[in-house]
Amino acid sequence: MLILAYLIGAIGIAVEWRSYVLYDAQAFRRWSAAGAVLWGLMYLLLGAWTAALTMSCTAARTLVSGLLTSSTRKHVIAGFFVTAFVLMTVFSWQGLVSLLPAFAVINTTLALFYLENRSMRILMLASSVAWIINDIIWQAWPALLAESVAVLLNLRTISKMKTP
Repeated sequence: MLILAYLIGAIGIAVEWRSYVLYDAQAFRRWSAAGAVLWGLMYLLLGAWTAALTMSCTAARTLVSGLLTSSTRKHVIAGFFVTAFVLMTVFSWQGLVSLLPAFAVINTTLALFYLENRSMRILMLASSVAWIINDIIWQAWPALLAESVAVLLNLRTISKMKTP
């Protein structure tokens, strides 16, 4: 199982890195959602239940966040996902380590629903720190490598984007 988890994680690396070099917010969301599916499966195989549940749900969240134009709908759907992530954390609780993916997915949810492309990416850097710590704890080495490089790619992309 460990080898399969790491193989899926290796594929997730390519997908994750691809998303962070894209300037278009919708393309970023599509590739990021595909990566979330792969990471969810990898965490499931590693026995990290909270990370597996939350990452799997982020695929839908990431895609939906770019489609909503009504502020009322944004608030309702964002609230739904934040509530879902809190419940997933409660039901899959594995101690304080469960707070890391919970923070990461809730923070990213707020960034995706309420911020524009550049600001969204900046706030998502805090989520990356939480995922990096989570990956070290769970020894999710492919995810750790991917997230660490994604931070660098994201910083590069942010630096090339115009400030609002």
